Amino acid sequence: LIYFVVCLVSFFISFYMALKIKPTRPKNTDTIADADLIFSVPMYSGLSMLAILGTIEGMEEGWQFHWFGSSGHSRHFVMLYAAVNLIHIPITLFKKQNFNYKVLMSFHHAISITCMMVGLLNDRMYFFAAIDGICEISTLILTIFFIFKEGLLGKGPVIDRLVTIIGFMLWLSYLVFRVFLFPFWLYLFIIEARDNYEETFAVVSPVERYLYPLSNVFLFFLSLHWMKKITKGMVKALNISQHKLGKRTSTIKEQ
Repeated sequence: LIYFVVCLVSFFISFYMALKIKPTRPKNTDTIADADLIFSVPMYSGLSMLAILGTIEGMEEGWQFHWFGSSGHSRHFVMLYAAVNLIHIPITLFKKQNFNYKVLMSFHHAISITCMMVGLLNDRMYFFAAIDGICEISTLILTIFFIFKEGLLGKGPVIDRLVTIIGFMLWLSYLVFRVFLFPFWLYLFIIEARDNYEETFAVVSPVERYLYPLSNVFLFFLSLHWMKKITKGMVKALNISQHKLGKRTSTIKEQ
């Protein structure tokens, strides 16, 4: 409840900040989208930090802690994650976005909240949630990318260069923290379930047994879909940058 209240207050502060900068933004700007970007920076920074710390803690322990541990940073990650996603569902619905994208993201939020709430109710398997949570590093970079790309901090050649640099960082983060991460999660889950079947897989609930791994399969293919789009965007941005550089070089030579 504390995490939910903190997230709710944070969003209202972010919305107020978005209203304050609205006069400097284009007329068709979505204020809720701007507020979401501002809100997401501290939220995903906190989630990324808790996920990293929770994963480091868990890696130092054995399978018993991975499946039945109920303390540490990974538990706080799950509570914050559930709160952030509960706030994000109405944000997603009210933002000016493609309908299919809204459906896909709402489905993603619903699955995530279900998994996290089951973990909280059963008070276990927080470590696996923390490993998954490392993917939020890429979400944080994506947020920063859009803050610069959408001009919340202004426009100009310096901003354009930063967008290109952050775009490459986004591509790299999706590759490492999503495309590679989710198969690693599945590998670790399957190995520990196989080696300690009677003490792990056989005693957890059907949601933990089947929905957890299926969610990671869904996230993996969703990440591949977005990875394809990000790669196309990055290649396009690099081609534009090279074209501009070539123009400047030609101009200098002519002078």
